[in-house]
Parts: sequence; C-alpha cells; structure tokens
Amino acid sequence: MPFKSDHALQLLGRARDNGRLGHAYLITGPKEARHEDFAAKVLDLVVGTPQRTLEGWEGQGAVVLRPQSKSRRITIGDDGDDPGTIRFLEKMIRRTAAPNGWKLGVIVDAERMNVQAQNAFLKTLEEPPPRTLLLLLTTQPEQLLPTIQSRVIEVGLMPPAGARIFTEHENQLLIVLGKHASRGSGTLSGALALKVEFEEILEELHEDLKKKHEDEFERETEHYGKTTDGSWLKQREDQVEAAIEADYIQQRSALMDLLLSWFGDVARQQAGAEHLDLPKHQSLTATLATKWEPAEVAKRVRILRQLESHLHTNVNESLALEVCFIQAFGS
Repeated sequence: MPFKSDHALQLLGRARDNGRLGHAYLITGPKEARHEDFAAKVLDLVVGTPQRTLEGWEGQGAVVLRPQSKSRRITIGDDGDDPGTIRFLEKMIRRTAAPNGWKLGVIVDAERMNVQAQNAFLKTLEEPPPRTLLLLLTTQPEQLLPTIQSRVIEVGLMPPAGARIFTEHENQLLIVLGKHASRGSGTLSGALALKVEFEEILEELHEDLKKKHEDEFERETEHYGKTTDGSWLKQREDQVEAAIEADYIQQRSALMDLLLSWFGDVARQQAGAEHLDLPKHQSLTATLATKWEPAEVAKRVRILRQLESHLHTNVNESLALEVCFIQAFGS
C-alpha cells in the first residue's frame, strides 16, 4: 500500500522509536514521488543531523551509488577502489561512518544494477555492519531479484496531489477512453473497437521499449565489446530480452491501473466523493456516472481486476483483452 511521503516518514519514525527500524528499505513509487528527496529525509530522521539532500549526506560519509557511464548500469566493479560500483559500496560502508556512528548506503535507480551486481549486493544485505541503513530507490521494483526483494522492507510512495505526469501511452489511453465516453458507446462493436485501440497502444509501447533497450545495448557493446569475451555478449542479450519484457509488463500494468482509475472515478462521483484520480477528466467520467447504475460500475471494475490478474499468467493477451472489453464496455 503506497503512502504519502509525510505519513511514510511518521511510520519510519515510529519504528525507530520502538526499536523496530529495519536495516534495508526499498523505496518505490512513480518518479513524481521524488525518491531522492524522500531518502534524504529518511537519513535526516534516522541519524538526527539533517543534511536535507543526498549530496549533503555524501559529504557526511553516506555512500550513494548511481548508474554510471553510457550504459547507465550499476555494475559489480573490479574491486573496492572502483567508484560507483557495488564493490566500492561494500568496502566504503564498512570503513566510513556518518554522524552518530551510522553506516549509510543509498542506491539510486536500483533496477539499473545488473544481475552480477545484485547477487554481490546480497552479501551486504545479509551481513550488514552494525548501525547500517541501506536505501534502494526504484520505480521498477519487479526488476530486482526476488532474493533482494525478500530481504528489504518496501515503502511505496504516492506522488503529491497534482504531481502525476502521464506517459505518452497513458495519455493516448485517456484520449481513447474520453472518445468512448463521449460517444456513449455501449455496443459490441464499440467494445471491440476500443479493444483494438488499446492493443495498438500496447504494440506501440512494446516497440518503443524494444528500441530503447536495443539502442542501449548497442552503446554497451561499443563500450565493453572489445574488453570482454563472447559469453558476456550472449548473457547481456538475454538480459536485454528479459528487461524489455519486464518493462512491458510493468507499463502494461500501469495502463491497467489507469483503466481502473477511470472506472474508480465513475464510482467516486456516484458516491459524491471529493477526491478524483483523474480530475481533468471529471466531466467525462461524470457522464458515465449518470448513465450506469452503481452495481454496473462495480461489475465492470471486477471484470477489469480479473483481466489484470489473468495478464500475470500465461493467458493469451489478445483473447483475454477481447473477453474483458466485451464484458466491461459492450453494454
């Protein structure tokens, strides 16, 4: 369950006061939640000597890793003297200390750790020095190894009100939903047309992600290809394929969340709620709120949630979408 930043800090403060503070936290949520600002506030809270920014904490002994070089990866590194790598973090967090004896490590864009780096980081997670606090920041927690996810406490953050920024594909979906609401469509042909438009958005999304990762892989090949053997190339190819699919699943889930937010706003307007997830589209969801009975909206939400669940299995994506859209939009 995601929290507002202030509430999440209150919970962490309570855990500290009760002696239940963990040694490793995974800070997740959309980029608008401003993970780095929140991480600095967590360090301020726990250590008790406010520095206000991660850069300020670096000056006080915290080890902050960020993606490096053209490849924008966080690697395992050759040894402890290789800055910006996991080996460097392992070495420095045992040798340096922040105020009050704390040993602090922050990994920004933690999903950018490659597999070798993640496996190496497990040692620090499992056997941290005393008074260690590790913060992993990411918008894509599913790209971290399950062994890492199981050893950290996740803190999901909500963006501030009005701060949500939609991706290109999310904006396309909102336009499609708006047109559907304006037409007042409740027919089989209208539902199938909407399904086709949704699939077109998914296809474009997949192609964009494929191009992004393949371009990045090409830059990596130019950078590392001459200094590593062929096994690295094959392994990295497999990682790129996996990363494309992981990104696709994550962003497809975000589109499903947007669909649920749309229907959620319909239900909220029927109930007279003040808060809406999509306030700019209030007039369109209000149209549906007057057209449908609350029981109908609840049924449509259940259908979309079932689709969301099915898409995380080996179900045929196109068939699952067709069945769901007919049921959710065809009447």
